[in-house]
Amino acid sequence: MTKLAALLFLLATVLVHAQSPSGKKPQIRFLAERVPAEMGQVLLAAKEEKSEPFDLPISFLSPPQTAPERAFALVTAEKNLSLANISLPEEGDAFIVLLFPADKGGYKHVVISDKNANFQAGDVYFYNQADKTVMGFVGSAKFTLEPTKGTIVRPTKPNGGGAYYDVGLGVREKDGDKPLSVARWPVQKGIRTYVFFFINPRTAKLDFRGVDEFIEPEVAP
Repeated sequence: MTKLAALLFLLATVLVHAQSPSGKKPQIRFLAERVPAEMGQVLLAAKEEKSEPFDLPISFLSPPQTAPERAFALVTAEKNLSLANISLPEEGDAFIVLLFPADKGGYKHVVISDKNANFQAGDVYFYNQADKTVMGFVGSAKFTLEPTKGTIVRPTKPNGGGAYYDVGLGVREKDGDKPLSVARWPVQKGIRTYVFFFINPRTAKLDFRGVDEFIEPEVAP
C-alpha cells in the first residue's frame, strides 16, 4: 500500500468513527394501535441475529429493544411470521416505532426519533389510520389529516387558568364535516401523547384513542 493510499484509509477510518462515536446499536420502543390476541410475542431479526421475544403493547410504550441492525424484520416469536420490515434513519440511536395494521396483514409503521426536538412534553402526535379525513383542535392549535398521515401538534392557549385545553375532533363526511368528540384535556407538562384515529372493528365506525408517555425530566450536568 502506498503512503497516499494508507493516509486515505486512515482518514476514512477516522471519519467513520467520528460519525458514530458510540458504536452502540439503536434502542427502539414500540407502540401498536392494536394487536391480535392470537399473535403472541414478537422479536427483531436481521440475518442470523435475533432479539429476545417481547410483547407488543397497545396502552404504553414497550421497554427499549436493541435493534440487531438498522434494517430488520419484526416477526412473530412462535411461527416466525413477518409482520413488518423496518429501516431506521442513519442518524440517531433511540427511536419510537408506531405500528398500524396493514390492509394485507402485518403492520405498517412510523419511525420517530426518541429525541425529536419537534415532539416534546406537552405535544400530541396524531395519526389517521381511518379511510376518511379527520381534523381537530387542541387549544388554538388546529390540524387536518388525510388517511395514513400523521402530524405533531403543540397545544396552545389553555383555559381554566392554564389547567386544560378545549379539544374538538371531527371527521369529513360526504355531506360535510361532522363532530366526533368535544372534550377538555388537562395540561400535562411532563407527558407527550399519541392519538390514533381508526375504524373500530366492532362498530365499523370511526373511533380514536390516546396513549400517554411520561417524559423523564432532563438532569442538568
